[in-house]
Parts: sequence; structure tokens; C-alpha cells
Amino acid sequence: MRRRSIQRIGMALLAAAAVSLTLSTPTAAKPDAGTPMQWREVFSPDGTITKMYLPREQTATQLAPADVVAQADVVTIQYSGLSSQRFDMVFIGDGYTATEMDTLRKHAQAKWDEIAASAPWNKYKSFINVWLVNVISNESGVDNDPSPGVNRDTALDMYLWCNNIERLLCLNEAKARQYANQAPGVDAIVAVGNTAKYGGAGYRDLSTVSGANVLSGQIALHELGHSVGGLADEYYTPGTTYSGGELLAPNATTDSTGQKWASYLGRSTPDGGVIGAYQGGEQYEYGIYRPSQDSLMRSLNKPFNLVGLDVMDRAISAKISGGSTG
Repeated sequence: MRRRSIQRIGMALLAAAAVSLTLSTPTAAKPDAGTPMQWREVFSPDGTITKMYLPREQTATQLAPADVVAQADVVTIQYSGLSSQRFDMVFIGDGYTATEMDTLRKHAQAKWDEIAASAPWNKYKSFINVWLVNVISNESGVDNDPSPGVNRDTALDMYLWCNNIERLLCLNEAKARQYANQAPGVDAIVAVGNTAKYGGAGYRDLSTVSGANVLSGQIALHELGHSVGGLADEYYTPGTTYSGGELLAPNATTDSTGQKWASYLGRSTPDGGVIGAYQGGEQYEYGIYRPSQDSLMRSLNKPFNLVGLDVMDRAISAKISGGSTG
């Protein structure tokens, strides 16, 4: 018997009754007092990104019972050296049956190829271990695909229409991490769902992407900016103002002069224009400044700006030893 939360079942029923109300871009809504909440990033095919509140499910913070997470085969997509001396990227799948492991491998390989072709990952491609955990599901596909109310028996309980948003692809986070931890090393996790519908989500060091959708790989690239580089989001919600203290993230500041990245000011940046201090970032339209107009941390299908690129370069290289990247 599948273990699903009450919230999840309720979301699917609600979505079936309100399809016409969910096609617009979601916005962050303030939760009721006392309700445990968590952020999820929502991605649009046009590249725009928003954040919204979701009720925190118990499965997101508690380990799944041992009998739920089965031992899975770990396949080597790329081996470059000992995990203690390399960056380890782990792919896991959901909604792939025992006869669809080749399909899972194909989807994971395509996402890795896209990551490896982008800067600065391309610089370190030969120094990264890439693992695929062959998570086997009883049924093929993900829930609510092609429409709300379609349920499938899958290992990670992955589902579209999360929080009544069609493209928000959620899963049982605890199960996902336990499966990923079967790999020799884990520095980042990409969960691939067996669906062609555009979708994904961000969970700290874990991202979800649609396996058969060619646009969804950009979601993983953005999320790796958070989990690997500690980069802040550079998009914002109109009409919001930040009034707190200085931020820890290297690409967001309350200083309108941009002194946090002073050595970069005026330099050309890969995402276009020059590095400066542009108002708007980390969800706020006013009071926070970002280094460039439109980098990957603001919208998909863009490269990192020069500040983010160097931060990512240092973060990846810090995991690597015993060889020269040239």
C-alpha cells in the first residue's frame, strides 16, 4: 500500500476541480500563522522563476521507514576518481519500471550532458563522478500526468500539480535522499521523473526535472547554483521591499554601490552588459541589489553572471584534488 500524505491527496482533488485557475504564474502567499511552511521554486517554460509557500509535509523532514526504501543498483555514468577527491553528482529516477531502466539512463545522460556543457561545469567535466541510482517503480509515469487525478504507484511518489501548480513537480524528499545516499558520494542530487510534460522543483541540494522534456534541464542548472555555490535568487516579486540586514549570499547585497563584488564592477559579464548593482533580488524588488541584469539565477536559459560563475568555479574545484583541471 502506498504511503501518501493527506495534503497530497487533497491537492490532487482540488486541482481536478480548479484546472482553469492554475495556469497563471504563481505568487508567494503569506501562510496562516502556525502552519509549517516551506519554499518551492516554480519554473515556467519562458524562463521566468517564482517562489511560493507550500505546506510542509512530514515526509520532507522525516526519514522513510527502512522497508520503504529498497536497495537499488548504482550505475556509473562517469567515473573520474575517488569520491574523496571528486565532485559527486547523483541522478535518481521515479516512475521508471524495471523494464525502463534504459530509458532512465537515457534521460539522466541527457541532463548530465546539458550540465556538463555549461560553464563552469564544462571546465571540470573530467573531474566529476556521475552516478545513477536505478530506482524501480511499480508503475510507469508520475501522478497527475496528463491530468489531475491520475495516480501511479511510484517509488518516490513524484507528482505534477503540486500545490495546484501544473508544472511544479514534487516528490517524497526523504525517500529521494535515502536512495541517493546509496551512491558512493553525494554532492548534488537530480531527481528525474518519467514524464514529457515540462516541470521541476528545487529542494536545497535536490532538484526535480522532467526526464523526457528537453527544456527541464535548465531547472537543474539553476538549482545547482543554490546547492553548490550558495547563490541567492536574483529575481523578485513586484512591490516588495527588503528592510533586513546584509545577506550572506555572494551575489546579493543591501549596498547600492555593489561593494560586495567591488573587484568585478564595470567588467563585462557572460549574461550581457557589465557588472554593477541592479536593484531587485532574493524575492524583493527594492532594498536588495544583484550584480547583473539577467543571469541564470534570475531566469532560465541564461549563463551565470561573472560573480556567480567565479563562485561556482571555486565551489566545484574545492571538491577536487589529485589532478589538474588545466
